[in-house]
Amino acid sequence: MDPLQAHIRQHLETYLEDLKRLLRQPSVAATGEGVEACAALVAELFAQAGAQVEVLRAPGAAPLVVADFPGPGRTLLFYDHYDVQPPDPLEEWVTPPFEPTVRDGKLYARGAADNKGDLVSRLAAVRALVAVRGGLPCRVRFLVEGEEEIGSVHFERYVREHRDHLAADACIWEFGARDMKERLHLSAGVKGICYLELAIEATSRDLHSSLGAIVEGAAMKMVWALASLKDPQTGRVRVPGFYDRVRPPSPQELEAVRRLPFEEEDLKRLYGVERFIAGKTGADAQYDLYFMPTCTVCGLESGYRGPGSKTVLPRRARAKVDFRMVPDQDPEEIARLVQEHFAAQGFPEMQVQLLGGERAYRSPIDHPFVQLAARVAGEATGRQVLLQPTSAGTGPMYPLGTTLGIPIVSLGTSYWDARGHSPNEHIRLSDWEETIGLMARLLERFGEEAW
Repeated sequence: MDPLQAHIRQHLETYLEDLKRLLRQPSVAATGEGVEACAALVAELFAQAGAQVEVLRAPGAAPLVVADFPGPGRTLLFYDHYDVQPPDPLEEWVTPPFEPTVRDGKLYARGAADNKGDLVSRLAAVRALVAVRGGLPCRVRFLVEGEEEIGSVHFERYVREHRDHLAADACIWEFGARDMKERLHLSAGVKGICYLELAIEATSRDLHSSLGAIVEGAAMKMVWALASLKDPQTGRVRVPGFYDRVRPPSPQELEAVRRLPFEEEDLKRLYGVERFIAGKTGADAQYDLYFMPTCTVCGLESGYRGPGSKTVLPRRARAKVDFRMVPDQDPEEIARLVQEHFAAQGFPEMQVQLLGGERAYRSPIDHPFVQLAARVAGEATGRQVLLQPTSAGTGPMYPLGTTLGIPIVSLGTSYWDARGHSPNEHIRLSDWEETIGLMARLLERFGEEAW
């Protein structure tokens, strides 16, 4: 074992205690619980590691933590976030979500996989390099936000106003995972998102359901409106203009996806489904996963939901819907098109509120930095590396990539069953140790290689 890896192994418990400390601190962006305290804790961890730390603030926004470690030559930027998803439903957790617990070589806690585990693994890599090599091979900058889980609503403003302070030559994004066959996935992009809250009010008050003979309630109107969004046979979004700006993938992106395995029977078993949307299989389903926008009803609320029966015609109904978007689609335009669609379908009273929107972003998959990250990932882990032109998920890559003009690639510590956003979220500690070593090797190669 070389000195760097030996040092990581020797100090792994110290790094793990830092992670547990961070996981004990709630930081739920949706409710604001613990966000300020968590930002302060992140800043403290960086300062203890020798970074120059600045906590940026904006009206109504969660703090943005920027930490700089000195080194020669170019600057590598790490993007992470300290906020987490709500832990609900609490009754499905085996152990409390903010009491980090190790069981069978896995660390369970809300935020372990998304994204505090990755954040601390990168900080640990910096600490290991300084201890073993006497310093860093390049400048390292961390950018850690507190609103990723609610659409990074103030992130673009932060980046625009502090672009000179955040300048870098390349960026490692927040996530990455090992699949069911232990292959390591890297992504050179993300989809965008348009997250809408819909509300409709049908009557002046809740009514007796016998009046359903002559009055339509809000619940039924909402269901009809939601059903108008997609064709149940083809899965196509029915909103006029929705696909007008969809940018087709480049030949390089198409070829990259063609080379990726797509084990659909394994995926169906994992997700508990018998078929994919529109019955698509093979290359057609894989194309849609990476290159087509989506429409998903995330939640629906109306009327009586308690035990037993209550015959009521609901006054109000609410729903939350997200659209995952591809490059050139605009979340504000999609929100407007949805509003116009509902009016044309006979629901002019439908209120449409854009809760969060992010554009899609893709770095060129053949960029030298993207290729360097893929090579080092394979060399450092011994795993087969799968480089995706885009993730099917979302993050605020667009404002960072376009404002700073830098290549971005995402890789990290998670694995296929980490259960991010779900009860019993966790990471495998062996993956976490591996990722610390990977990040240290990547920093060394970034400092050595010219491109």
